[in-house]
Amino acid sequence: MRVCRNEAEPVSLNPDPGESSVPRLILFVTGNAPRSRRARSNLASALNSLGHDSDAALEIDLLAQPEQTVAYSLFATPALLRTDDESGEIAVLYGDLSNDSKLLEFLRDLPEH
Repeated sequence: MRVCRNEAEPVSLNPDPGESSVPRLILFVTGNAPRSRRARSNLASALNSLGHDSDAALEIDLLAQPEQTVAYSLFATPALLRTDDESGEIAVLYGDLSNDSKLLEFLRDLPEH
């Protein structure tokens, strides 16, 4: 997973204007807490099972960047945010992502990179 280290401003969901409009994934965690570790592992496994690289998700540690909580209106961690720039749809899945069927449904239709 790519880790965001810029503490100054919210992460752009489509940082390169030349990129195609595809759904983006951001995993919000709190350091190396047990639920955050499980969420990382469960997300990587789900992405691999769907044929995606685990780098498909950007990881933001809210202990290092607490302002991102407000920027993305999050109320709990871990949280997996998925957005589609084309439709503007945003969805959030809260928890350690241990419910395989919910996670796979959430990741359904994620385009390959």
